[in-house]
Amino acid sequence: MLRQGKVYLITALLSAGILITMMVSGVFRHWRESLIDFLYTARQAPPHTLIIEIDEPTISSIGQWPIPRSVYGNLVSKMSEADAAVLGIDINFKEPSQNPAEDASFVAAIRQSQMPVVLTAEIQPDGKILHPVGQLDRLARQGFPNIFTSSDGVVRSTRFRVQEFPSLALTLAAAYRESFPDAEFIIPDNATRIAYPGPARTYPFISAVEVLENKIPASFFKDRIVLIGATAKDLQDYHKTPLGLMSGVEIQAAITSTLIDKYFYTNLQALSLVLIGLFSLIVAACAMYFKRPSFFVATLFGLVLLYTIIVFILFDQRYILDLLYPNLAFIFTGAMVITAQYSVTAREKKYIHDTFSRYLAPQVIKELIDNPEALKLGGKKENLSILFSDIRNFTSLSETMSAEQLTSFLNQYLNRMTRVVLDHEGVIDKYIGDAIMAFWGAPLPNHNHAYDSITSALEMVDALAAFNRRNERLKNPVISVGIGINSGEVTVGNMGSERRFDYTVIGDNVNLASRLEGLTKAYGVSIIVGESTYEATREYKNFLFRELDRVQVKGKKQRVRIFQVIPKHEQARMSVILQPFADALDSYYRGAWGDAVELFSDILDKMPGDGPSLLIRERCVLFIKRPPENWEGVYEHTDK
Repeated sequence: MLRQGKVYLITALLSAGILITMMVSGVFRHWRESLIDFLYTARQAPPHTLIIEIDEPTISSIGQWPIPRSVYGNLVSKMSEADAAVLGIDINFKEPSQNPAEDASFVAAIRQSQMPVVLTAEIQPDGKILHPVGQLDRLARQGFPNIFTSSDGVVRSTRFRVQEFPSLALTLAAAYRESFPDAEFIIPDNATRIAYPGPARTYPFISAVEVLENKIPASFFKDRIVLIGATAKDLQDYHKTPLGLMSGVEIQAAITSTLIDKYFYTNLQALSLVLIGLFSLIVAACAMYFKRPSFFVATLFGLVLLYTIIVFILFDQRYILDLLYPNLAFIFTGAMVITAQYSVTAREKKYIHDTFSRYLAPQVIKELIDNPEALKLGGKKENLSILFSDIRNFTSLSETMSAEQLTSFLNQYLNRMTRVVLDHEGVIDKYIGDAIMAFWGAPLPNHNHAYDSITSALEMVDALAAFNRRNERLKNPVISVGIGINSGEVTVGNMGSERRFDYTVIGDNVNLASRLEGLTKAYGVSIIVGESTYEATREYKNFLFRELDRVQVKGKKQRVRIFQVIPKHEQARMSVILQPFADALDSYYRGAWGDAVELFSDILDKMPGDGPSLLIRERCVLFIKRPPENWEGVYEHTDK
């Protein structure tokens, strides 16, 4: 155990070191960011910002693109009259209009505006700033509208200053602060993750044509930041964001809201690195505690789910924990621990298997390999089916063979019978000379143990028939067997001493199975099962039963009904006497022994040599001469 713990600890530390190195060096950076994208949840749009969109209906109404600058002038005037807090226009005015009057109209509207107007000034690839043309550059405030995309093309973060020049959002926020001095905000020094409130069109959108046609009340714009931008599909001002495609003007609105609302995310990268190491150690501890791989994997899955939920909750609180690498600590370390576990225990399992494979059933060996701690004394109550099988007249048979011949003969027989038992998930408890003791239902649970035990018994009879045909050809003795089966609660486990023990079953139901095997000789049948086994399998159409008797076996006070299981090759022949036998047995139970003798005699006329009919008819004849006292339909056997 200590050796395993040391291996798991080393494996966990190695795994943590690999994952931390990968995270710091930026491996799988895109995957990490993509996973964080899934953390966004929709929330209510900030009330202080709305968008006037240049959409398809607006362009269709005006009839051209670019739309005349007098239209923008008109919008500026309407927003000024509506007491908007600040107006930002996310349209580039880097060149003069073909009609100077259009520019003059736009300039006049800005000059007369009672509110701040912010225009865009693009930062070029060479670092130069492309300001608005002419008087627009001198009259309006400016900010760059440049959108910064990650290497996978997704707009996740922004910067508020480049070469000390402010962004469009920063200029809008500054102007908004002037109108509302209490609306203070912080300007981060580095790149900031954009706090998108939701997917596209989360902000209020108003078509510019509706504003121009005075369809929107002026009060709707009062004290708000108003952004004007193009949303018409043909203008192609759309970008990928963590929440899907979004127009450029709505991205600018989200950046502005991030700044005004101080909705800044804190990246807990240092904590994420610590969690990688901690989670790797937790995996090692789980590997020590959960021995079954299924429990171990289920635990890791639960931990991954729990951590992911925590990351979601923290993200809503504006804290970013890495979602990829700490979860990889569970998965990757778990895989490494399982690999180490197999490599460390492979020799131990091979040793156990090689040592016990000649003595125990494969199921027992598997249980020992999976749970080495089971190699100690102890038992538990289980409901099982127990089978005893014995060769008839084996003592006489052994006297006709040499020791070598007898050993070879017996080994061939036991090999065939054992194969049948193991093929049906049975456990060979022990060989008692020529006898076999087996059971079903442990160490692996088997709810059909009664069915499997009877199926095995029937196949053992068939295998014996094939074995006897071979013996006839080789001039070897032909043998017969008796098989007894009983089901019920027994104690199963390792029995014996600390230095030597067997995996076996004990209890009254085991003893009853042994007695039933002995009764097969008296009744002249090959298979007898107890009442509990019969009740568990009576509904199966492929089994044919015959109730034989109500008995009390030697050494037991328990009274049970016993049943013959008829082999398949005898079912057609035996089916004709089943009802007559049941009628004869009923007369016998009632004490009408004379009637029973006549009925059993009729059966023997049809099927001479039927063992149960011969036995009980003879018993009835004796009862007629010397009736038993207090007859209750139960015969007490005095022999084993």
